[in-house]
Amino acid sequence: MPVAPAPAPARRRRPLLTTTVLVSALGATVLLPVATASAATTNPAARYAGKSVAIGQNLVAVLRDDPHAGGPEAWIRAVQPNWRPGDAYMYRVVVKLDASHTTAKERGLSLALVGAKGSAPALRVTAAKNRKHTFPLPEVGTPDARGCTIISEKFIGAGTVAVLSNGLQGPSAFFKDAGDGTRVGGVVNRAHPALPKSAGFVARITDPNGSAPKLVTNMEGGGHPASTTAFPAPGCVK
Repeated sequence: MPVAPAPAPARRRRPLLTTTVLVSALGATVLLPVATASAATTNPAARYAGKSVAIGQNLVAVLRDDPHAGGPEAWIRAVQPNWRPGDAYMYRVVVKLDASHTTAKERGLSLALVGAKGSAPALRVTAAKNRKHTFPLPEVGTPDARGCTIISEKFIGAGTVAVLSNGLQGPSAFFKDAGDGTRVGGVVNRAHPALPKSAGFVARITDPNGSAPKLVTNMEGGGHPASTTAFPAPGCVK
């Protein structure tokens, strides 16, 4: 009597990647206080984070130079067309440049990690018509190089995304349209932990000076249950 074939094993779902990442600042580069040499990363996401810069063709270069975690590196990641400094970028890795792999070509761009074994490594990007831009890697020992400010994105309803960051300067969040990335409502941080009523929705930070701050939001303008989201843990300790 023929034996029936065994059923095929069920396909496992792959876990979704989180968007916990680092940025050097919300909208501009900020020089953060340099942590002591004994400072250690507390968030695994910091290993893949650094100073993020847009290099064109919907690509972002995440630049880092931590001698204890790979040395000079440039992680080239694909991002959405309307990406701006401060937005999350922990998306698909296109290519990684380091001391053993210093050049690549992606989307019409020629990429080179120059000076990888010297004291001033940089990413050189050559576009059409030989237009070149050079992006210095963050200095060894600085927060950008190690990954201190960690960021995450959270959909909070009504077509709005909250972009939460936490680092040496404490928790901060801004808000953007989930469709086109337009920023709305303003910014909440330690100095201004709640949005004004004119923002049109409720957003405030609870325990902004504590070790476990949270973002409370209500897109219905009150009278409905609020949403609470924990801020990511910083990548560096003081």
